[in-house]
Amino acid sequence: MLKTILYLSLFTAIIVNGQPKVSKTSGTEKNRSQNKTSANFNLSKRINSYPFNKTSQIKIISYNLSSDGMTRISKATYNKETGRTVTTLDYNIGLELPRNNLDSLSLENVTQIKTLNLPQVEKLSDILYNSCSRLNTNCSQIIRGCYLPRNAILFFDETGKVFEYLELSFECKTKETFGKIENLDLSDYMYNDLEKYFNEMGVRTKYEILTSPSK
Repeated sequence: MLKTILYLSLFTAIIVNGQPKVSKTSGTEKNRSQNKTSANFNLSKRINSYPFNKTSQIKIISYNLSSDGMTRISKATYNKETGRTVTTLDYNIGLELPRNNLDSLSLENVTQIKTLNLPQVEKLSDILYNSCSRLNTNCSQIIRGCYLPRNAILFFDETGKVFEYLELSFECKTKETFGKIENLDLSDYMYNDLEKYFNEMGVRTKYEILTSPSK
């Protein structure tokens, strides 16, 4: 199980280093630590938090890359009886992951899938929980009304079934989950770091005209 592997990694790191290193903290770093607006989650806390404590594999995906969220006029017809012109609108808003039943979750329309290895999972969890705690700034969440997801993090159980996801709209800096994932850093800094992470993994995050899907 992924949690067991992460524990072994953490234990090995402690043995190799002897004991946690205490760095010399400058005045700026002290202020940063004192003024941080969210708690820092070390690796042990992260892997004991849901859904990391229940997952055996994590994948990141992209989809909706050809959806721009715009409304288009697809057809205008004249109704002789009413004397009115009826306009049919086409909403190019893409797909969202299911909210009520993960059995209906299909990866058929996914553009890219990337399975994460252990170091990549560690980095991902650090971004999700600790982006704000590294900064000397106010990291309060900004509530936005838009939502057009193009990416998600999928959490798989030991049977190879998705039991949780974190769906992401980087353009709007908003998210949706299937269950309740607590203690996430939902600041703009987290979304910025997470989008950069997706891109570094070769997973696209922005609207584009695709010629053919790639896995």
